[in-house]
Amino acid sequence: MTVHLAVATLLAAATVVPVGAAWERIPLPNSVVAPAMLLSVTATDRANAWAAGGEAMTGRDAGTPLILRWDGTAWAKVPLPTLSWSGSLRSIAASSRSAAWAVGRDTAGLSHMLRWNGRLWREVPVPGGTTAPLDLRAVAAGPLGSAWLVGQDGDRPVVLRWDGGAWRPVPPPMETGRLAGVRATRGGVWVTGQEHVGGERVGATARWNGAGWTKINTLGVRADGAPISAINDVLAVAGGVWTVGSVAVSGPGGLSLTQPWIGHWNGTGWDTSLRTPAATIEQNVTITPDGDGRPQWVGSIIGPNPASTRYARFDGTTWTEVSGAPLSGVFIAGTATAHIPGTNATWSVAALATQTPAGFAWGTPLIERHDGG
Repeated sequence: MTVHLAVATLLAAATVVPVGAAWERIPLPNSVVAPAMLLSVTATDRANAWAAGGEAMTGRDAGTPLILRWDGTAWAKVPLPTLSWSGSLRSIAASSRSAAWAVGRDTAGLSHMLRWNGRLWREVPVPGGTTAPLDLRAVAAGPLGSAWLVGQDGDRPVVLRWDGGAWRPVPPPMETGRLAGVRATRGGVWVTGQEHVGGERVGATARWNGAGWTKINTLGVRADGAPISAINDVLAVAGGVWTVGSVAVSGPGGLSLTQPWIGHWNGTGWDTSLRTPAATIEQNVTITPDGDGRPQWVGSIIGPNPASTRYARFDGTTWTEVSGAPLSGVFIAGTATAHIPGTNATWSVAALATQTPAGFAWGTPLIERHDGG
């Protein structure tokens, strides 16, 4: 899954309650060149996981694309092909040890794509060409070698499906807005983002069943009186759908800000509207399941000056805030989570940013794992 990091103002604090086993910090390869960041992580089993981002960063997106791989024992930096562009990777997804995709963008804002064939990574053409205004935001690897891409072309959402030989366009579930997340499962494909409805920007998610979309948006939904401005991730479960995203709030001096949100759709309406974790700024970005497919962890963006990474955990009834790795000298920390299939465990990658006199700067990323206790 993927985290998109942004800087805002902290509006609330929260009590953190320890729960079960702790998050364990896993060493990075020494070959990673700081400043660096990790924005996305995916796993296919206990001994195969990927993380993506950028290293040798000189700006928010300027740097060298970075991919790490877990082999069951340690993380290692994976050689990439010679690239003609500078930038970073924002999303990575794998369906097996021999099939994975990664998407990113360069410093000019153009999208790029890499594909893993079981032996090496290769750059592959972006649908529409590398000069197209297509902004690819996320990739998902599904069953039987399928894959999905979402993004936007200006104010028009874009959905693309890999049919085994080429990327084919799929009519998007809304006419205007943006799509920033996608999840492919045997039960269907879900996309998430923001829809523009009557001049209002509302969170939206939709499911593709092979023939058409079933869309759910948050028009009129409020969390503590605040409208839901975006949905970033979705998890379908028996009896409904869990989503995470952000609510729009007014900050000091009328500044427009966002705050985190967890929502539950029960099939007929939104019956849960939570601002959790309360100390998270900007938004919640990922929601991942336990070994039985039930919601377990939410990854988020926290700051300013957090003492640790921060998560929300579901115990079947309520969400509780949980601390991760201790932090020092970090202004903003953004975590993205991924379930490890066949287990009750979860990977997390974190992009850590500092605030300097010159502005925003990346630090050294971290990787954590929770074994589900």
